[in-house]
Amino acid sequence: MAINKWKEVVGKVKSGALLGKGTEEVENTVSSWHQEQRDLCLVMSRKLGRPVKLKLARAHRTDPVKRLKDDCEVLAKEKVLCCCLEVPDAAADLEVTADLTKRTIVCSMRLAAPQDKKRSTARVNWLARQLTKAEPEGMFVKAIRPGRAEETQAALAQVLEDATALDSPATTVVPSAFEVFYMADLAHRFAGSKVFIEELEKAVPHFYEQVGQRLRAWVAPPPKLHRRDPVEGKSDPEGGGEEAEGSLGHAEGWEAAE
Repeated sequence: MAINKWKEVVGKVKSGALLGKGTEEVENTVSSWHQEQRDLCLVMSRKLGRPVKLKLARAHRTDPVKRLKDDCEVLAKEKVLCCCLEVPDAAADLEVTADLTKRTIVCSMRLAAPQDKKRSTARVNWLARQLTKAEPEGMFVKAIRPGRAEETQAALAQVLEDATALDSPATTVVPSAFEVFYMADLAHRFAGSKVFIEELEKAVPHFYEQVGQRLRAWVAPPPKLHRRDPVEGKSDPEGGGEEAEGSLGHAEGWEAAE
């Protein structure tokens, strides 16, 4: 994919100039980005041997004109290009963001934290154990907390070394979710459309190889059966006592009746 107006658009963002959502340069950039999204799906499908699909809002699936218009508005206002890839059986969708202000490419996945672990460090350790063999360079973890509680962030290397790396003195609220992301900082190289595409098509498979394919979503454990004596209210794990004998007698009665 070639983005004809890419250098011009990146230069405007760097200088602080306004981007017009209806301008040729913005529409060309977004249209080329849509093509690159399809290319990313093909790259990942080929590497995985499984079909990787682009995840789109229903309105965008049925109306490409609206999709182009909405994405042009996002680029003009927020200076970012985004897409979401659906990888079969992956723990979460793979989000990709090109930030024209920061000149970075970010790949990320978000997982719900295990609800059966009450302490923050226990939840962090649950995630860290999944990523002990990942290459930590350029990788980060964000702890997401409910409500207005502060979100915290640390390099994956810190998280692997210390489960308190995501703690904050400002809150005791435990994380409800984690976002693991990889950031490729291209700096001045970001403005070259060929370099940008090459780095993008390296970053997505790299993130998936190091993080995405290792992550497993938390699944609630099945409930355990607690049997109690109906009279005493005490646990009866062996199923003994009069209740068991009565059940046996009932079964024998059926056998006799037959």
